[in-house]
Amino acid sequence: MKHLLVCALLSAAGLSWCVSAFSAQLEASPTLVKRGEYLAIAGDCSACHRNPADNNPYSGGVAIESPMGLIYGSNITPSKQFGIGNYRFDDFKTVMREGRAPGGHYLYPAMPYTSFAGMSDDDLLALYSWLMLGVAPDDHPVPETRLPFPFSFRPVMAFWNALFLDNSPVTGGDAASGSVERGEYLVKTLTHCSTCHTPRNSMMGEENDRFLSGGKVGSWTAPNITPDPQAGIGNWSEAELVTYLRSGTLHGKAVAGGEMGTAVQNSFSQMQESDLQAITRYIRQLPAISGPPRHRSGNNRPVAVLADVETGIHHGLNGYLSRDGMTGARLYNGACASCHASDGRGTSDGFYPPLAGSSAVTSPDPSNLIMTMAEGIDRHTAAGHAFMPEFKTQLTTEELARLASYVSQTFGGTTTTITPEVVEQTLKGEGGGSWLIRYASALSWAGIGVVILLGLWSTIAWRRRHRK
Repeated sequence: MKHLLVCALLSAAGLSWCVSAFSAQLEASPTLVKRGEYLAIAGDCSACHRNPADNNPYSGGVAIESPMGLIYGSNITPSKQFGIGNYRFDDFKTVMREGRAPGGHYLYPAMPYTSFAGMSDDDLLALYSWLMLGVAPDDHPVPETRLPFPFSFRPVMAFWNALFLDNSPVTGGDAASGSVERGEYLVKTLTHCSTCHTPRNSMMGEENDRFLSGGKVGSWTAPNITPDPQAGIGNWSEAELVTYLRSGTLHGKAVAGGEMGTAVQNSFSQMQESDLQAITRYIRQLPAISGPPRHRSGNNRPVAVLADVETGIHHGLNGYLSRDGMTGARLYNGACASCHASDGRGTSDGFYPPLAGSSAVTSPDPSNLIMTMAEGIDRHTAAGHAFMPEFKTQLTTEELARLASYVSQTFGGTTTTITPEVVEQTLKGEGGGSWLIRYASALSWAGIGVVILLGLWSTIAWRRRHRK
């Protein structure tokens, strides 16, 4: 009995020593925790895990819109009640590599574990160390994600993972600073570029043979970022691409909005210069994938004549205040010209970017132009505050369509007329996507119908058995 008691005490002491040693190792390694903080920035964890009430970057609660419903970002502070305070390192690795939380709770791929799965053990340990030791616990409860049936049945994700999850490690995590190998590791794991910029199949799996050739992110279009000179970024220099990632603006070529604007603000703008160079060097050597070419900029055409932009004389005040019947040119003159200039060239100091040549304006897909007008831009980086007001509450759908058509045709060189129907579909996120996305609502109702039919069938069968 005494021998057993001694063994038990020694075992408990040994276990306690192991735990203490692990904690002490993490606490005694501020460089590991600091590295984990950088990895959390590179992975843009705060984009999905922030608290919208107090802007805590990790305590969760932000609602992520999906065609199936709202998905709430979880609390990833070391809160033992509401966060990940009870996670062991192995639990954390399972979440990041398999999309499965303790208790067999499957995650939705809104969490880009399909990319994080390729992270090295060293980087996962550093990230885990930061979240456990560098982040203050916040006992903030997060709303539960409740998607309609059949999407609410999470075990179906095991089947999806078997088809589309590749958790083999990506090499290059410890490659030379600024190297192509380091860039490949960052692009495929932490910065998870493919989750937005790679098209998806009917089951929402990434089409790897069209890697980074463009995809849909809700109402926005993530453009082709392969080196194709017409459809992609083949005419961007390394320095230009680094500038865009750092500031979110490349005058005459692109302005980051939507999720890309968030990624620039929270992630790319705070990353090391060598890592931005590595990312650009990797992307620029990828195989070019063609697609619909962008139009030539229409900025060489003459500015509209005065009669096109002035509203003329009215008999009463309401005539001057009303926008009824205003052309796209007049809407532009009233809402946009003061910043972007009447010729669309922006300001000479570059504070207000030009519309002529911008990828959103010259693209044959008007989604990003419409969404930029609708939602505006509000981005903070070391380069300054980029701001453009949102117009979806100031202009009607018809007016947005007329304004977008004028900008696209005058400064983008297109001949397409953007209709109110296209604007409405874009704002609702119905402008494309996979079969699963387009018919998400129908699938939900079909699932409910199946449940009802099964319930009726079971009831009838039960009654028949009990009548005999």
